[in-house]
Amino acid sequence: MLSLLATWAFLAAGEPVAAPAPAPEAPRIFANEGGLAVVLGYELAEVSFVAVHCSALERYTQQVLAIPAIPGVVNGVPQAKGRLEIVDLPGQPDVSVRAQAGQVIVSLRLSAPAAAAQRASEAAARTWVGRVAFAAGQPVTASEPWVAQALASETRALLRPAMVDFWYREGRLAPPARLADILQGKAPEREAFLFWRALRQDVGISAEQTRVLIAAAQGRDTRKILATLAKSEEEWWLAARANLLLTRSPVSLGMRESAEALEDAARFVFDLGAGDVVLTGPQVVRQRDATGVRQGVEARLLTLRREILRQNPVYHNAWRTLGAWLERFPKSSPQELDALWADFQKEVREAEEMRKEIQAVLVEPGSK
Repeated sequence: MLSLLATWAFLAAGEPVAAPAPAPEAPRIFANEGGLAVVLGYELAEVSFVAVHCSALERYTQQVLAIPAIPGVVNGVPQAKGRLEIVDLPGQPDVSVRAQAGQVIVSLRLSAPAAAAQRASEAAARTWVGRVAFAAGQPVTASEPWVAQALASETRALLRPAMVDFWYREGRLAPPARLADILQGKAPEREAFLFWRALRQDVGISAEQTRVLIAAAQGRDTRKILATLAKSEEEWWLAARANLLLTRSPVSLGMRESAEALEDAARFVFDLGAGDVVLTGPQVVRQRDATGVRQGVEARLLTLRREILRQNPVYHNAWRTLGAWLERFPKSSPQELDALWADFQKEVREAEEMRKEIQAVLVEPGSK
């Protein structure tokens, strides 16, 4: 009996049965809900990054333009909510928008770090524009392309104020884009930024700016607004753009602008009795007993003190050395001033070398 029981026990035991493999854990989805949209994604850092851009756009529309937040319900009718998904959809553009189940859904690809800020701003802008269009019973893609591009640029400018000076400096150097290209979203981001700022300036009060922006977001033709500003929309754009760029002094200067301003500050032109002549620093020192020369140098020092804080860091030492030369001009000996002028010229040469190195890196990011 015992032998039979042992045999049955052995047969019952058989081969050990492997435990079933655990089901793969579903990827975690992070969410950040704001007034503009709920941002969804698999990476918390990406969700937070995009949410910051959404919040910046909300601040811009509500605080700068005084546009109220998009309500959730109007006359008892629920309005489209915003849903911004960070996802890589094959065959889709980096930023796409659609309406589905009463929501404005924007899909965003953040695979390229260098373009992350631009894409996050565009996604936030297209969410806002899509919701405004949907609220008016229009397709979420009804808006003219320039609207989302301009709002995206304002969002970036709010988060990175240095972009404003950068775009203004670029605008002074670059030829204006065609107005038709701007309205179709085919112009550089800078041009959409300048166009919207010029349009705001010319349409006047805040309420009118709001009306223009919302109308454009809902698909109405911006050219009708431009027709009320001038007979020729292209001539209006050229004049308005130039006026915008010329009437705003940049908070800080780029390397080129700082170098040009330094050259002007160190260039002395005086009439010593035989017409205007251009003098170097040491030549000016030999003429400092002349009243006009003394007054001219004093005025130059006042200008330098006012402008030095706006200069590019590459030229900072050269500006300081020129300032020291101007300050000591009335009382220091010619030999001391000549030595200081030589130091100034050395600082300029070193700044120029540094500028070339920086520009070479900007042109060729991989170079050392």
